[in-house]
Amino acid sequence: MIVLSGDIGGTNTRLQLADFTGVGAIKVVKRNDYINRDYTNFTDIIAAFFAGNGFSSTVVAGACFDVAGPIVDETVKLTNLPWVIKSNDIREQFKIAKVALINDFVAIGYGLGMLKEQDLFVLQQGKARAGEVKAYLGAGTGLGVGFVTYDHGVPMVHPTEGGHVDFAPADDIQIELLKFLRTKHHRVSFERVLSGPGLVNIYQFVRSYKGFAEKENPELALLVDSKQKVDVAAAIAEYAMNHSDPLAIKALNIFVRIYAAALGNLALTTLPFGGLYIVGGIAQKLLSLINSKLFFEAFGDKGRVSDVIKNIPISVVLDIDVGLQGAAWYAWNG
Repeated sequence: MIVLSGDIGGTNTRLQLADFTGVGAIKVVKRNDYINRDYTNFTDIIAAFFAGNGFSSTVVAGACFDVAGPIVDETVKLTNLPWVIKSNDIREQFKIAKVALINDFVAIGYGLGMLKEQDLFVLQQGKARAGEVKAYLGAGTGLGVGFVTYDHGVPMVHPTEGGHVDFAPADDIQIELLKFLRTKHHRVSFERVLSGPGLVNIYQFVRSYKGFAEKENPELALLVDSKQKVDVAAAIAEYAMNHSDPLAIKALNIFVRIYAAALGNLALTTLPFGGLYIVGGIAQKLLSLINSKLFFEAFGDKGRVSDVIKNIPISVVLDIDVGLQGAAWYAWNG
C-alpha cells in the first residue's frame, strides 16, 4: 500500500511516498524537499512532486500532511504564507480517496512507534514496559508536549497545551528570571523560557542581571539587538558552545536546566514507562549538554518522588523525519 505524507513548515515542505509492506514495516519510495516561497499554493508542490518523480497520483491509496497550526473543518491557514490548505481540494484534484490534515506534534506522536534504534540517542536506559504510555516534549519556535496511549496495540495520540503551563522556577536564579519576565508579561509560561525565543529571553535576563559580573560580547550584543532576520537563539548557542562566551554559557546552562526540569515534570505527570522522548532540532544541537550531569541533576531533582522517574527510558529523537513518518502511518491507518 503506497501512501503520500508531507511535513509543511513555514519555510520548507517535505513530501514522501512510502510503501507499507507489512505490519508497521515501511519502505520510503521517494522523498523531496521544497522551498515554500517558490510555489503559489501547496497543491502546486504536490503536483511538482508527482511530475518530478514520474509517479501518478493514482498509485496513492491515502495521504496525510502535518502542519504547525490549528486545523478547522479539514482546513488550515498558514501563518507565514498566503496559503489555505483544504483536504477536500487535494482529494478532488489528485483523486486520492483518503486525505487528512493533522497537527505536526500529533504526527510526531504517531512517528514515535516507527523509530529504529539508530534513530535514538539513549540518555537513560530505564526499564521499558510494552504498551505503556509514551510522552514527548520538544522546544523549537514554541514548546510542544504530547503523550501516546495504546488501545489493543493501536496508538492513540493525545496533543496537549502543556507548553503553556506556568513556569515554575527551580532555583534562586530562575526565581530572578521569573521576576524579570514578569516585568514584560502578565503571565510567564514554560514556553517563554523553553523555546528558541525563550533562550533569547534568558539571555536578555542574564545580560541585565547585576549578580553576573561578566561583560557582554559586543559582537553577540549586536546580533541579539539586530532588527534583521537573524536566528538569535542559534547565535547565543553558537557563542556559548564554540566561543566560550561567559554570558552565553550562563544563558544556555539555565536553558538546559529548565529543559531538564520540564522533562522531569512530564515524567511525573504521565509516568511514561513506554518511553520519554525529547524531539526537535534544538535538542539535537545541544546533545552534549543534554547528555550531561547538568541536565540529569535538574531532571532528577524531584524531592520525595525522585526515585519514581529513575527507571523511565529517556531518549533524544535524532530522526528529523519522525513527523513525516508519523503522517505516513496516519495515512495508512487513519
